[in-house]
Amino acid sequence: MVIYTDSSGLPQGELHNYSIDLDIGKDNDFQIGMNLKNHCMSHGSIWYVENTEYGGIVDDVKIDTKKNTVYYSGRAFRGILEKKIIEPESGQDYYTVSGDANRILEQLIEKVGLSDLFIVPTDDAGIKISNNQFERYTDMYAGVQKMLSSVNAKLVCIATEETKVQIRANQIEDLSEKYEYSDDYGMQVIFEQNRGGVNHLMCLGGGKLAERTVVHLYVDNYGNVGDTQYYKGVSEITEIYEYGNIESDEELRKQGIQKLNELKNRDSLTAQFDKLDVDIGDIVGGKNRQTGVTMKEVISSEIVKIKNDRCTVTYKVGE
Repeated sequence: MVIYTDSSGLPQGELHNYSIDLDIGKDNDFQIGMNLKNHCMSHGSIWYVENTEYGGIVDDVKIDTKKNTVYYSGRAFRGILEKKIIEPESGQDYYTVSGDANRILEQLIEKVGLSDLFIVPTDDAGIKISNNQFERYTDMYAGVQKMLSSVNAKLVCIATEETKVQIRANQIEDLSEKYEYSDDYGMQVIFEQNRGGVNHLMCLGGGKLAERTVVHLYVDNYGNVGDTQYYKGVSEITEIYEYGNIESDEELRKQGIQKLNELKNRDSLTAQFDKLDVDIGDIVGGKNRQTGVTMKEVISSEIVKIKNDRCTVTYKVGE
């Protein structure tokens, strides 16, 4: 059942004869199409499925009289967070937080002005954050994701019956043994292994010529980033990372690790099946019998399609 509101956030009823395409975790947006005679939402309307993350706010309305169809598009709940910026306090270089993860989420929601829509449980998450320094002017979603992943945690969003979106921090779950997606059972699974990624990053910091700071970072055969070279000869793939305005060697290394994680080998697994009890950030597995390829990857996004209350979910990992 899909509930919708007016532009003031007051529930108006259920959607009927609709189709929804929703991206959670990557583009964080949606499009809803329905017959023009069922036109019921406007800019600022919110739609949601109770006790799920499925929902968002309408930003654009398009009417196609030739197709007799109205289209609504906008930001999913994570997309609303994505369009808010974490700004340092006046006179400060960075915005830094410490404490329980849920209390920090509460603090951030208030800071960016989203407390009318988002709520945080009163209970602590039991996940400790110590001196987390957000990148300057990062968007809230990226900043929160990075903060939580540093303590093996994930962000959970749930639409409530009070037309609120509850967000909280939970520990990441390794469900690779419980959920191993395999084509042995006729499941539609797409595996992609990319081995052309960078495995040696030369990070160039401040200074000139021989005085310039240089940090070498390497990827090992397990995908971990460190100081020891594993790939050599033709297997070594090297790139330069210029970061001349570096404030410290520690900062150069930190930014280099982040960059190398973006450039290194990527495995991709796409599987389509009915909704399971997993969240973005959880770890799942995949197996292909013919090739022997197995994967253990983090769920990075969900593509949700809902048509007249029937829902299918495509999970993507390793992206």
